[in-house]
Amino acid sequence: MTRLVTTLFILLIGQTTIFAQNPEKVTIDSTHYYYKLVPKSKPVGTIIILHGGSEDAKGVMNQISLDEIALKNNFIVVFPNIEDDDFKMTIAQQMLDTIAKQIVDKHKVSKDKIFLGGLSGGGMLTITYTERAIRDKNTYFTPKAIFALDPPLDYENMYYRYQREVERNFSEVGVNEAKWFLEEMEKNLGGKPETAKDEYIKNSMFSYRQKDGGNAKYLLNIPVRIYTEPGVEWQLKNRHRDLYDLNCTDISAMINFLQLKGNKNADIVVTHDKGVRPDGTKHPHSWSIMNSKNCMTWILKQLK
Repeated sequence: MTRLVTTLFILLIGQTTIFAQNPEKVTIDSTHYYYKLVPKSKPVGTIIILHGGSEDAKGVMNQISLDEIALKNNFIVVFPNIEDDDFKMTIAQQMLDTIAKQIVDKHKVSKDKIFLGGLSGGGMLTITYTERAIRDKNTYFTPKAIFALDPPLDYENMYYRYQREVERNFSEVGVNEAKWFLEEMEKNLGGKPETAKDEYIKNSMFSYRQKDGGNAKYLLNIPVRIYTEPGVEWQLKNRHRDLYDLNCTDISAMINFLQLKGNKNADIVVTHDKGVRPDGTKHPHSWSIMNSKNCMTWILKQLK
C-alpha cells in the first residue's frame, strides 16, 4: 500500500491467473492507478480490495478468487495501487476517495454499498478509512462492511514489538525491518509512545490501553470481519516471536471489545496452517488464509 507497509511485509509473489474478463486499468496520476472488473448486469455493489506491502494490485488478483466470485454476483471489483504514504495514511485516504468517486460517477452505483477490505497494510487502511468516515466525516463514503487479513492495529504495541525484535537480534530481516520502523514511527508520530502518546492513539486503528478502544469505538455499527493465522510454530522457528509479538493478539482484543460494546456483526476467523505464498512457501501472513467463497457469502449477507 505504502512505503510504510512495503518495508514491513515480505514480498508476495504473484502467479498467472486467467480471468473470465480482463481487468481495465485506470490511471490516476504518475504513481497511482487501479484495476476494475465490471459485471455485464446492473451492479448491486462495489468491493474495493487493497494490497499489502511489497505487492501491487495485480499481484492480489493473482492470489485470490474473491474478484471472480464477486463479479458473478454482479459486484464491481476494484484493486487500487496506492503508494507513497506514512503511518497517518493521508495520501491513501485521498486516493480511496478519488477512486470511489470515479466508480460511483461512471457506473451510477450507490456509494452506500461499497465494501472495503485488504491484507496487512491494506487492512490497516481499510479500518482507518472506516473509522475516519465516522469520526471525522471527511471521507467520500462510509463502507457498508469491512474485512481485513492480519492487520496490525495498535501503534503503541507495534512500537514495543519492534523494540523486542531488535533486542532479540535473531532474524536479520526482522531486525532490519524493526529498526526502520522504529525510526519511521518516531518521525511520523512525533516521538516514542511515552512522549507522543496522543498521536499514537489518534492514528491507531485500536488502542488496547484505552478503555474506549481508541478509534475502534467508531466501528460499533459497522460489520467487521478479520482473518488471522497466528502460526505460532512458524513464528517461533523462523522469527522467535511469541503471541505477544503477533497481530492476532490485538485483533482478538479489538473484536472482543466490539462484541462487548454491542457490535453483533464483528467476528474473527482464525485459521491454522492455511498461510501459503504463491511459490508454495508457508507463511501465516498471506492472502491464502481467507476463503474467498466464504468471504463472498459474508458480504452478500451484509448487503441485505
